[in-house]
Amino acid sequence: MAEEEEAERGEEGEAPPKEGPSSRLSQFIVLIFVILLGQGVVAFYLITQVYYPGLIEEPPEEEGQVKERERPIFEIEQPRLVDLDEMVMNPPDDSGIRFLMAKVTVEVDTDEALVVLEDPLAETQLHDLVFGLLASTSFRRLDEAEDRQRIKVRIKDEINGSPLLKDLGEVTTVYFKRFVLQ
Repeated sequence: MAEEEEAERGEEGEAPPKEGPSSRLSQFIVLIFVILLGQGVVAFYLITQVYYPGLIEEPPEEEGQVKERERPIFEIEQPRLVDLDEMVMNPPDDSGIRFLMAKVTVEVDTDEALVVLEDPLAETQLHDLVFGLLASTSFRRLDEAEDRQRIKVRIKDEINGSPLLKDLGEVTTVYFKRFVLQ
C-alpha cells in the first residue's frame, strides 16, 4: 500500500508538461505585431490630421487679393572662353634643360572679341603670342604661384596691347588649365 501511495503522490506531484518555446515565441511575435500596428496607426493619424494639414493651409488673404510668391530669376552669363592648344616649350634656365607644358584659356568681355579670336588665323596668332611670352620667361620666374599670377597679368596685357582684338573688346582673365613645369 505504501507503494501505491507513493505512485499516487508521484502522479499528483508531477509538473504539468512544459509548453515548448514555440508557444512563447508565437505570443512574443503577436505582441510585437500589435505594437507595430498601433504605432503605425498613431503615426498615420498624426501625419494626416496634425502635421500635414498645417502644411497645405493657405495663408489668409489680405484685402481680397491673392499674393503669388515670385521666385527670383538670376541670369547667368555664359563665359566667353577661347581655349588654346597645349604648348610644350623649354624656358631658359642656367642649371639645365627645363620643360614647360601649358594649356591656356583666355576669357574676353564681348561676343565680338570672341568671334574674332575664334577665327583660325587670329587663334594661331594668339597661340604664337602666348607661346613666345612663356618661352622667353625664365624658369625662376615661372616656379612660384605668385609668379604664375604675374605671368597671367602679363599675358592679358600683351593680348590687350596687340592688334588682335581691334578695339572690339579686351581680355578679362587668363586661366591655366594645365601648367606643368619640370
